[in-house]
Amino acid sequence: MREERKRRILIRRWLSWIAGILLVLFIALMVIVFISKLPQKHTLKTATQLVEQHAQIHNVQRTYKANVGKQPYYTVVGKNSSNQPVYAVVSGDWKHIQVMKQNDGITAEKASAIAQQHVKGKVTNAGLLINKKKPTWAVTIQNGDQLHYVLINFKSGKLIKKIDL
Repeated sequence: MREERKRRILIRRWLSWIAGILLVLFIALMVIVFISKLPQKHTLKTATQLVEQHAQIHNVQRTYKANVGKQPYYTVVGKNSSNQPVYAVVSGDWKHIQVMKQNDGITAEKASAIAQQHVKGKVTNAGLLINKKKPTWAVTIQNGDQLHYVLINFKSGKLIKKIDL
């Protein structure tokens, strides 16, 4: 009886140690994830601040990143001084900002639908970038293990290029 009680106490100790170690590992993992996202949050915040200061965009609704090729682009969705909905595309080197009215081209949803007509799969991202000095939707599509980038002209909605990785 006494040995059985000692065995139960020993098992409880081991289980509490294992639970404690798992808790510490979980907390460490959450800290690592939080810290790893800080640079991305900083760049999106920088893009938003640049657009607010230099392009007079206000009421920012969303900021996101598109990256096809060498340089990333940051798109800020907001309103201009006339309260019209606009996209402001900032180059990754922070030197160029191009602003376009949302109703001058197609939406991200429309670009995604057009891309899915050319490549089957799940759309994981749609972002604006500047391709040959023209605003272009870069739609990322995941099809199993295959990743595809489909470039769609912002104004016409026509397919520019498919890139398979």
